[in-house]
Amino acid sequence: MYKILHLETSMLYQTVIREICVEISAIYINATKASEAFEILQREKISLILTAMELESGSAIDFIKSLNESQFRDIPVVVFTGNDSLEDRKRMYELGIVDYILKTSDKEVIKQNLSIFRKEDPVALRMRELTYAVVDDNKMDRKIISRIFSMHDIKKADFFDSEQMLLNSDIHYDVYVIDLVLKETLGDKVISALRKKNLDSVIIAVSGIDNVKTISRVLSIGADDYITKPFNYDLFFTRLKTNIRNFLLMRELKLKTDLLERISITDPLTELFNRRHIFDRLNQECEKFKRYGLTFTAVMLDIDGFKSINDSYGHQVGDMVIRMVSDAIKKSIRNVDIAGRYGGEEFLIILPEIDGKGGVVAAERIRKSIESIKIEESNIKVTISAGVAEFAGEPIDDFIKKIDSMLYLAKKNGKNRIESAAL
Repeated sequence: MYKILHLETSMLYQTVIREICVEISAIYINATKASEAFEILQREKISLILTAMELESGSAIDFIKSLNESQFRDIPVVVFTGNDSLEDRKRMYELGIVDYILKTSDKEVIKQNLSIFRKEDPVALRMRELTYAVVDDNKMDRKIISRIFSMHDIKKADFFDSEQMLLNSDIHYDVYVIDLVLKETLGDKVISALRKKNLDSVIIAVSGIDNVKTISRVLSIGADDYITKPFNYDLFFTRLKTNIRNFLLMRELKLKTDLLERISITDPLTELFNRRHIFDRLNQECEKFKRYGLTFTAVMLDIDGFKSINDSYGHQVGDMVIRMVSDAIKKSIRNVDIAGRYGGEEFLIILPEIDGKGGVVAAERIRKSIESIKIEESNIKVTISAGVAEFAGEPIDDFIKKIDSMLYLAKKNGKNRIESAAL
């Protein structure tokens, strides 16, 4: 349950905030002084602290300083005040608050400001799944960003006070927040280095420098956005979320593109390559042979007596046998080998940089693996016959005919065997 602790002496604003909490489905808890607030914090799990500048026997500044030194320092704090002093605003942000909201007689404006902290849209929820790296040598700025993250339950964040530890790390982060002015180097060098290593990550530059040329340069070297200090909670989080929304959309688009590409080259039953793609890969290996003299061998195999399996046990069992044979093939070949369903119960396997003798060894390994297949509750014995041939530079159609003739010979000579074409 979302709970707001409101430190306020004005009865009017206590009533206003209490009514708003009801409307945004938050629990309202009131305190008028710091000591009372700490007692509440000890017994309640508070999601957000909203405080006026002036409190009973103290000020918001004293309260926030004490809060920063306590176990409750990660709870986000919003200052709610009628004082629009730029100096006070800057000082409060330096203490680590996440926002500075002006009091107004317009209840809807106040509600809109508070709703920002309560609202959880789909993008904000997905932001919790991502990983973050923050590099900033200013302890207070790190604390502010940490509180903004904490408010939105973003926990997968690492904070660095120098760039060297981050650049030396092998960890890939989804989102980087980089201070432009660091003690040891300029942040734009860090951004440039990160962009070379992390093409798809979100990189946000942060700085107190508000200069058009600086901003343009930083964006041109790879930053996705540039946010100026001191941080305004609403602006910081909104722009972070906008960049992450684009990041998520691009990632989803890539996943869908990869999926469609995978579907277009994959046989749905076996999850091996389909006939069209296996021929494309065969053409590629032929080109490598012609250009670089890289030899390869191909194996064509066929499930023995498959028609009788279908006729006796039905097509569902037949499909199961094809899948089991496919799995055995996958387990028996190297990562660089290329296996596909040639058609029906026939398979074609391309073995790069393997000669004919090595091809026979590989085919025999596959044959033994398939021969060991056991199907529960049936007497089905699964075996294959295979033809093996090393490519010798002939047209692809002739090469396929050569392998196929070896497969036919294996069938003719008793099945469950390998026949190889002599060069």
